[in-house]
Amino acid sequence: MQRLRSFLKNLSIQRKISIAILVTCCTALATASAAIFFTQLLTFRQSFTRDLRATGQMLGDNTTASITFKDNQGAEKILGAVRAKPFIIRASLDLPDTSEFAAFPSTPLSTLPQMPPEDGIHFQGGYLALNQAVVLAGERIATLRLLCDYQTEYAHSLRLYSAILIVVLLISVLLALALSSRLQRRISAPILQLARTAQSIAEKKDYSLRAPKLSEDEVGRLSEAFNEMLSKIQTDDQSLRDANLSLEREIEERKRTQEKIEQLHKELMLTSRLAGMAEVATGVLHNVGNVLNSVNVSAGVLGERLSHSCSSSLAKLCVLLDSHRADLGSFLTNDPKGRRVPEFLSQLSVALEEERAHIASETQSLVKNIEHIKEIVAMQQNYAKVAGVIEDLPPASLIDDAMRLNSGAFIRHGVQVQREFPEVPLVRVDKHKVLQILVNLFRNAKYAMDATGRPDKVLTLGLERNGNGRIKVVVRDNGIGIPPENLTRIFSHGFTTRTDGHGFGLHTGALAAKEMGGSLQAFSEGPGTGATFILELPIASPPEQESSAP
Repeated sequence: MQRLRSFLKNLSIQRKISIAILVTCCTALATASAAIFFTQLLTFRQSFTRDLRATGQMLGDNTTASITFKDNQGAEKILGAVRAKPFIIRASLDLPDTSEFAAFPSTPLSTLPQMPPEDGIHFQGGYLALNQAVVLAGERIATLRLLCDYQTEYAHSLRLYSAILIVVLLISVLLALALSSRLQRRISAPILQLARTAQSIAEKKDYSLRAPKLSEDEVGRLSEAFNEMLSKIQTDDQSLRDANLSLEREIEERKRTQEKIEQLHKELMLTSRLAGMAEVATGVLHNVGNVLNSVNVSAGVLGERLSHSCSSSLAKLCVLLDSHRADLGSFLTNDPKGRRVPEFLSQLSVALEEERAHIASETQSLVKNIEHIKEIVAMQQNYAKVAGVIEDLPPASLIDDAMRLNSGAFIRHGVQVQREFPEVPLVRVDKHKVLQILVNLFRNAKYAMDATGRPDKVLTLGLERNGNGRIKVVVRDNGIGIPPENLTRIFSHGFTTRTDGHGFGLHTGALAAKEMGGSLQAFSEGPGTGATFILELPIASPPEQESSAP
């Protein structure tokens, strides 16, 4: 069935129309012929029995005289008229005493079935028997019995009807084929012309061609609509060609613009990186400056101590003793000043010991401050050396490093830092970029809290897992907050709310987080409610290993 559908689907329109007409006609003729055929078969039995009864009635009427006058030969001649009906194989007349009065043929056939005694029509196998009373003046004088070969007659009629039906169908098919050939040409000619026009347009790409309108029927309207479509396509094609040329020029212009944008982006990234490095350097300088203040204080204290040192009193004592070198014993025992020398030496030793301890303490403080400066500079140099290198690092140490670069500013502005650092996996990042992001976030938080004027400035730093292969670094302040309309703008390049801001920090931080496979987000419930920034960084191990870890 599928092959037949495929075969019919790929036929030409001419063959399809011819087949449709032929199948329709043949189906109608076959249906009508079959109806007539089966009607004849169904009425054959009725017509056969009716004909047999009429024959029996005629024979019965004609044999009454022969029966009355006991004329056997005359009765047999009358019964011999059944020769005109070959299907009647025997006719006989039986008297009321059941004796046979006359028969045709006169010799009974041994192969015939036994006739039933009752009157009427009787079917016996392939035979039909008729028992009919012969009546004269209301009295039954004999019984006419006719035996017919019903099966043979039925088969003969069936063959006759079949032959007629086949002949009629053949003639009808030939006539339908001839008519369909002429009709399909009239129907398919406009369609084929339309198809040839469409194929020519497809091959030549010439939309100026038009299909001829050969009629006013649906095909004619189709041709008219096809021509209108061609006109529109021709107009649209020309417009498309013009637009294509314009688009090509625009694409070239956009390519040049894109190249300029990429160049500007590279310059912007370089500027942003330098700005980030400047912020880090600023933090370093702030911390170094704070430590240098301590160094300066310690140096001042040492200078003041040295300028007021008790060592000058010791020098004066040496001069005094040297002046009494000749009578030193008498001077120490008899002279009032000499007797006070031992007490003075005791007091001087105590004072010199206190002075030495104080100078040692200030010297140790000075050394520590100088070491602190060296650590700050070394940390900055270390970050500068590894810029662009991806490493697996503990996020808590990254936060602590950024805090050390801002610790002086936090102390100076009275910012209290709270840490919430649970155990979390290592993160895979460029620590120089993370340092720039965190330093910028800490500085922004400090400015936001300064703007409130509140004394309880609290910066909360936390670490969390987000369950998606990332670690959250949470930076939360109780500063002035962020208006809702600015939450979607603060990461835009050049956007800032500070008069001395440049708008690079958050934009660069968001780009840097994205480059590392993370993200930077901001949250705030509005002005006066503080702000929370969440820096998400990728976990060093794959998520599958992370989830399977106990």
